[in-house]
Amino acid sequence: MNEKITVGAVVFLALWSSFLTYQFYGSGQAELPESVRKGEKAVVAFIHGDSIQANWEYIIDREKDMFIAVQQAQLSMERKSRPLQEEAQELIDYANGPKATNDEVMMAQNRLVEIENALGQMQSQQQTELMQMESMIQGEISVRLSAEVEAFAQDSELDVILNWGRSGEGVLYGQKGFDVTAPLIQFMNERYVSARDTIKTERQP
Repeated sequence: MNEKITVGAVVFLALWSSFLTYQFYGSGQAELPESVRKGEKAVVAFIHGDSIQANWEYIIDREKDMFIAVQQAQLSMERKSRPLQEEAQELIDYANGPKATNDEVMMAQNRLVEIENALGQMQSQQQTELMQMESMIQGEISVRLSAEVEAFAQDSELDVILNWGRSGEGVLYGQKGFDVTAPLIQFMNERYVSARDTIKTERQP
């Protein structure tokens, strides 16, 4: 059985390698873009990604949404868990009292385990929902940022915008004259605030 699987795998890899070879050589080598072949120089600028994170109003608003969601989730958790916590405290008080029999103490302990498991499940579900919301917000920010940077590049006639990270990833050197972080933030904030104000105006009766 193992020999058949091995032979099948080898045959598959051989066929796949042949297919890739045909695709690479048989279809012809892809040409470089016309601008590169002509030796045209790209207009390059860079941004400080950490400044975008700290100053873009869209991210600030989305972080506020996340903060509100966390606060609401905590209040909801407290409200849902309060009856179980009160029941647990009553069981503990009764089990530690002089009237509790051994059977009642055992029943109280079993019920406390059930309550603990229920509270754990509630907390786990809440954390999962918050993580999903955070992931969704991060995805929205990523999509929105890509679109805004593209719009800014076209509006400013820039061919390339690089990110200047704290570790210098992507850019080893950049003159201050090519730093477009501030105008990019202004550009995006004006577009976002304008759209936000338009929505508020439309919602007014």
